[in-house]
Amino acid sequence: MFVMRQEDISTCGVIVPSIGNLAIGAAYHGDCLGIQVTVVLPDRTPPALAQRCSELNADVVICGETLEDSTNYAKKVHMETGQILLSPDDPLVMAGLGTVGMEIITQLPEADAVIVPVGSGGLLASVLVACNKLKCSCLVYGAECSKVPKMMKACQAGHPIGVPVVANLAEGLNTCIVGRNAFATIKGRLDRMLEVDEMYIARAIITVLERERLVADGAGVCSLAAVMQGLVPELRGKRTVCVVTGGNVDSSRLARIIHRGLSACSRLLRFAVPMADNRCGLENLAKIIADEHAVLKSLVTEQMWVQSDVGTTWVDTVGALLDLLFRFAELKTVAIIKANAVVETANEEHSENFKDRIRHLYPSARFAVVDLNDKKCPPRGPPSQS
Repeated sequence: MFVMRQEDISTCGVIVPSIGNLAIGAAYHGDCLGIQVTVVLPDRTPPALAQRCSELNADVVICGETLEDSTNYAKKVHMETGQILLSPDDPLVMAGLGTVGMEIITQLPEADAVIVPVGSGGLLASVLVACNKLKCSCLVYGAECSKVPKMMKACQAGHPIGVPVVANLAEGLNTCIVGRNAFATIKGRLDRMLEVDEMYIARAIITVLERERLVADGAGVCSLAAVMQGLVPELRGKRTVCVVTGGNVDSSRLARIIHRGLSACSRLLRFAVPMADNRCGLENLAKIIADEHAVLKSLVTEQMWVQSDVGTTWVDTVGALLDLLFRFAELKTVAIIKANAVVETANEEHSENFKDRIRHLYPSARFAVVDLNDKKCPPRGPPSQS
C-alpha cells in the first residue's frame, strides 16, 4: 500500500489503529520512505511496543480499551484530517500480506498444508488466495483462540458477526469481528477453521522458546498450538507449515508467560500437604523433593489458623491459597504453620511420578493446579463451517 499509493500517502500521511504487528510494520515502512505515520494503540498495549513505534518516528496515540475503540478514533481522525486509514482488511494491505503465501509455496513447493493465525482475517485470506493460485492441492487452515472465536462464528453464520473479547494469551488476535473483505475472500474456500484452547497456546510458547530459541507471543504460535492440541490428525505425516506471526511479548510479562507455559506443560506443580510441626517436617519434604529430582522453586512459611491439631504444618503452594481460604470460613481456630511452595519438574511423566510419590507419602495431599491430563482435554475437532 505504501508503494501503490505513495503519492497520496506522502501528502496526507497514514493513521493506523493496531494492537501489534500492523503498527510496527507501518511505522517501519513510514520511516524508510519518509512518510508520516500515526499509530493508535489501546490502553493495554505494552509500553515497549509504543516505544518501538516512537523510535521509528511514528506519532503514538493511546486511545480506548480495545482495538475497536482505537479504530473508531482513527476513523474520526481520518474524516477530519484526510490521513489515509490503514486497515488489515484493505485490499492493498491484503495483497502485501499475500506475499507470505507466495514465499511459502516458492520455498517449500512440497507443502501439503498451511495453518495461519486469525485476527481480523486479512493474513488468512491473503495466504489462502496465494496458496490456491500457486498450488491448488495445498490445504489452508485458520486457527484462533477458542475464547474469541470470531472467524468460526462468521463461518457458521455466513457473514461477519461480533463476539465478546475475552482476555487470553493470544492478545494479538483479539478483535471482536473479522474484516468484511477478508471474510468475503475466505467464504467457501477455507478448508478448515480451528479453535485452540488457551492451555495449548501456553504450551506452544514454551515449545518455540526452548526448541527453536524464538520468543513468540500467544497470537503468533496459535497455528502450532492447534497441531499440539491434536486438532489436525489428518495432517499427520504431511508437510505442514505453521505460520508464526508475531513476537510482541512485553518484557515485563515474559516471566509470567513462561511460568504459565510451564504450568500448562505440567512442569510447575503446586500442592498442599499436612505434616508435623517440628524441625523434621519440612526437612523430610525437602528430601522427598530432592530424591524425586524435582526443583523446589519457592517455599515461604507463615502463621495461619486452620482446622487441625496443633502439631500439624500445612505445606501449601501459591495456587492453593484460594482453595484453603474457602476452607478457612468453616474452620476452627487452631494455630499451625503453613508453607507456600512451587516445585518444577522435567516433563509430564516426571510430574505424574512426583504426584504419585507425594500422594503415597501424604494421602491427604491436595494439588491446587489441575494440569491438562487432570482436566481430561481430549483432542477435539472444530465444528463444521458454512
